[in-house]
Amino acid sequence: MKAMYPINQRNIAGRIKMFVAAAVLLIALPVFTKASTDTLYLSFDDVIAIAFERNPTLHVAGLEIESAELGFREVRGRYLPSLNLSGSYNRNIKRPVIFLPADSPFGEGVLEVGSENSYMAVMAASMPLYNRGLNQSMRVARTEKSLAREQFRGSKIELEYNIQLAFFDVLLARESMDVMQKSFTNAKDNLERTRRMYQQGMVAEYDLIRAEVQTENLRPNVLQAENTYEVAINYLKALIGLGKAKPVAIEGSLSDMALNRLADFNIPQADRNLGRNTDLVQMDLQLNLVNQQAEMVRANGLPSLDLAGNYQYQTEANHFRFADYRWVETFSAGLRLTVPLFNGFAIRSQAQQLEILGEQIRLQRDYLQDNLNIQLDNILRSMMVAVEKTSNARNNVRMAERGYEIAKTRYETGQGTLMELNDSEIALTQARFNLLQAKHEILHAKAEYDKFIGENGNM
Repeated sequence: MKAMYPINQRNIAGRIKMFVAAAVLLIALPVFTKASTDTLYLSFDDVIAIAFERNPTLHVAGLEIESAELGFREVRGRYLPSLNLSGSYNRNIKRPVIFLPADSPFGEGVLEVGSENSYMAVMAASMPLYNRGLNQSMRVARTEKSLAREQFRGSKIELEYNIQLAFFDVLLARESMDVMQKSFTNAKDNLERTRRMYQQGMVAEYDLIRAEVQTENLRPNVLQAENTYEVAINYLKALIGLGKAKPVAIEGSLSDMALNRLADFNIPQADRNLGRNTDLVQMDLQLNLVNQQAEMVRANGLPSLDLAGNYQYQTEANHFRFADYRWVETFSAGLRLTVPLFNGFAIRSQAQQLEILGEQIRLQRDYLQDNLNIQLDNILRSMMVAVEKTSNARNNVRMAERGYEIAKTRYETGQGTLMELNDSEIALTQARFNLLQAKHEILHAKAEYDKFIGENGNM
C-alpha cells in the first residue's frame, strides 16, 4: 500500500540512488542545535500525544460521539410521559346552532347554543405502553453510538499510522544526511591527500583536478539534502498541529525503533486475526444498523398502545366580567390503540430498499476481508524480507568499511588509483544507505501490520 504522505520510502530511496550513482553524497549542516533554548525535542510518544491533542480530525470524530449519545437520549426520552398544556379563546360571531325535529318538545326549529365568548385550558398527557417501532429505534440509536465510537477509533488508528510513517521518514532523512556527511568528509580528505601527494610528485595533476571537481560537484547537493529534511520535518509538524516557525528536533534512531518494534514480535507466528480491523468492524456495524433500520420500518406498520389522559378547564359567557364566570373542570384517562391499515405499500418499499443496501454492504465486506487477508500476507512477507536485508546490509557495511580502508592505504602507498578509492567510497555509502533503507522498511511494514489488525487507536 502506498503511504498517504509526501515523503515516503520510495522517494527517499530514489534520491539515495541518484546521489550514489553520481557519487555526490552530501549532508547538510544541522538545522538545529542542542544549545537552542527554543527548540522542542520530541520523542515518538511525545509526537503521538501532541497529535491526539491537537489534530482536528479527532475533534470532529469526538463530536460525532457526542451527537450519537444525544440521539440515543432523544430516543430513550420517548419512553417517558409527554405532557402538553394548551389554551384557547373563541369569539362566536354567530353562535353554533342545533336543528330541532318536528316531534321535539320545543317544536321544530333552530336553537342557538353556547355563548359569545369561550375559554378553554387543556392539559394532555400520554405515555407509550407498547410500541415496537420505538423499541427498534432504541436498538438503532445504540448501534449508531457504537459506530461513532468505532469511527473515532478508526480516526486514531489512521492518524497514528500516518504519524509513524512521517516520523520514520524524518529519521531516515536525518540519518541519510549523516551518511552523506561522512561521504562528503571522505571526499574532502581524499582531496587533501591527493594534493599532498601531488606536491610530493607521487600523482599526476589529473588526479588532483579530478579530486577537486568531484568534491565541488557535491556542494550543490547541500541544498537538496537540507530541503529533503525540511520537507519531512515540516510535514510532521503540520500533521501533529505544531506551528511551522517552531523549531523541532526528533529524538531516536531507526535502529532503536526497529529493535523495539520487533523485540517481542515473531513474524512467522504473527496474529492474522482481522477481528479488530477498524474497516471491517465499521462495516459490520453499518450492516447491523441497516438491518435494524429495516426492522424499525416494518415495526412502524404494527399496532401501538398508549396511555392517555386529558384535563380541561373551561367556561363560556356573553360578557367580559371575569369574576362572574363559572369555570368547569373535566378529566378523562384511558388507552389509545393505533392500528395502521394501509399506507400505499410505503413501508414494504422502504424495507426492501434497506434490505438491498444491506446486501450491498455484505458483499463489500466480504470483498474487503479477502483483500485485507492478501495485503496482510504481503505485509508480513515484506517484513521478513526487510529483516533479512538488514542482516545482510549490516555485514555488507562492515566489509565496505574494510574495503575503503584498504583502498585508502593502497592509494597512499602508490599501489592503488584514485578511481579505486572513489569506487570503494561509493560502495561504502551505498551499503550504509541500504542498511538505513532496510530498517525503514521494517518500521513501515510493522506500522502497516498494527494498522491492519487494529492494534493502535484503542479507546
